[in-house]
Amino acid sequence: MRKASNVWEGIMSGVERSRRGLIILEEEGERAYSPRELAKQALRAAEGLAQLGVKPGDRVGIIAQTTAHTVLTLLGCWAAGAVAVPLPLPMRAVDPASFMEQSRRRLEKVGAEVLALPGAFLPLVSGLGEGFRLVAMEELPAGVEASPVPRGKREVALVQFTSGSTSDPRGVILTHGNILANACAIAEKVGAGPRDTVVSWMPLYHDMGLIGFLITALGAGCSLVLMSPQRFVADPSLWMRACGEYRATITGGPNFAYALSTRVMRSGGLGGTDLSSLRLALNGAEPIDPQVLDELVEAGAEYGLQPEVPYPVYGLAEVTLAVTFPEPGKIYQKDHVSRRGIEERGEALPCAPDGPDARCLVSLGRPLRGLEVRIVRGDGTPAGEREVGEVCVRGPSLMQGYWGDAAATAEALRGGWLHTGDLGYLADGNLFLVGRIKDMVIIGGRNLFPEDVERCAERVEGMRKGNAVAFGVTTRRGRERLVLVGETRLSCPQAALETARAVSSLVREEIGVPVREVVLVPAGTLPKTSSGKKRRFLCRELYLNQKLQAIARSGAPVMAN
Repeated sequence: MRKASNVWEGIMSGVERSRRGLIILEEEGERAYSPRELAKQALRAAEGLAQLGVKPGDRVGIIAQTTAHTVLTLLGCWAAGAVAVPLPLPMRAVDPASFMEQSRRRLEKVGAEVLALPGAFLPLVSGLGEGFRLVAMEELPAGVEASPVPRGKREVALVQFTSGSTSDPRGVILTHGNILANACAIAEKVGAGPRDTVVSWMPLYHDMGLIGFLITALGAGCSLVLMSPQRFVADPSLWMRACGEYRATITGGPNFAYALSTRVMRSGGLGGTDLSSLRLALNGAEPIDPQVLDELVEAGAEYGLQPEVPYPVYGLAEVTLAVTFPEPGKIYQKDHVSRRGIEERGEALPCAPDGPDARCLVSLGRPLRGLEVRIVRGDGTPAGEREVGEVCVRGPSLMQGYWGDAAATAEALRGGWLHTGDLGYLADGNLFLVGRIKDMVIIGGRNLFPEDVERCAERVEGMRKGNAVAFGVTTRRGRERLVLVGETRLSCPQAALETARAVSSLVREEIGVPVREVVLVPAGTLPKTSSGKKRRFLCRELYLNQKLQAIARSGAPVMAN
């Protein structure tokens, strides 16, 4: 992969060495592609795109459902020299008109004229309008194979839309060189190769699913087993069962997925599944709760899961995917620091694990080859050891910018460094994250991080773990107040009210600040992105506009300035 000039060459250099190629676990059953068949069908998809008039450099929208046809379309896109623009599937409870409008905005933003999608979705976008050519992926492959179009490392390969957890999605521009640099660095760090089998359910429209698993795994010569996120959500046991059945060595997902898997393990839902083949289970894409890692290790021991398997990592779409990884084969490292030290002094001061204001953070490792990470203060000067500041990244996998958004690009890329908006610190070269700058709530001179409040609240009986959102609201007098919105499966208003009061009490006791109002809503109603991240800003807007479906409220509403 390192010698390749473009993504197609990089993937094919690994596919040729793969033992089993690609396996897609679809509703109808297993669909397998040998290395030779995968290349053949992808080149037929490339020819199909060419017959549609797609030329090198053209952007092609792809509704990226996890199917064999989507994978072939993505690979065919790169073989044809086109720019892939993966788009999310329609989310649950989103009406067809909203999905069509969302797709139209993204296609228009990047100037894409072709949209490839599963045939079953064609009625959802039938009114997309003139200027767009729609093609069912199932009908795309032509009867003959195309000749791969040569592309260089400096040419654009992918426009990856961000998940939009704090803003409208932006189109991250990535070149072939960006993607190859990051994929090579990932494969090198984890030692991925033909001996590995990778299992993933992460969406192909998400950077972790597309680059971390599809591109990197195939490019490194791994055997790759994919299932859809919809199947995982419907039955979380399928993920670990697949890892056992296919003797996976590497897998990955966000924090909430491991919490779900732990619950399945504890309930005995994995039966006789053997997870002893796993050597790495990457945990990324959302804030990592050390308690979830501990519980996974404890529950997984019964199934042969080794304690060094959980692998917390850090990355973001603007750096293609990955930034820091720990050393493989070692048990994850935790850091116990004073919460008040971070909130009041901006320093991660070590403390006893059982200290009254102890906060436990997990190491995300060191920068991958070619990348640099530094922490900067608010004035842009470098921060010291264990001093909290903004995480900045520099290296060959940095994006070229946001498509059609010069202002946002200039704000993010300054002096060759990407300003991530994440807050963290370095300790002995290892990165630890404490939160997001935009999410921080300032109360009584303390810089509070929503994750601390949310994890505290979710420990209360009746709260759904991973489904609480904390945010600040500035009152008309200019004071910031803390609000928490959380999901519950309780349907009795009185029981929900008691839970809300318990949340308020626990947060005040452990975090040391009052929650002005706790609002409990039905399960499945908190706003999230297409990749499952909490949308704090939208949740705050729904709260302020009184549009939350409240089951119970404890405290007093906050009137915004």
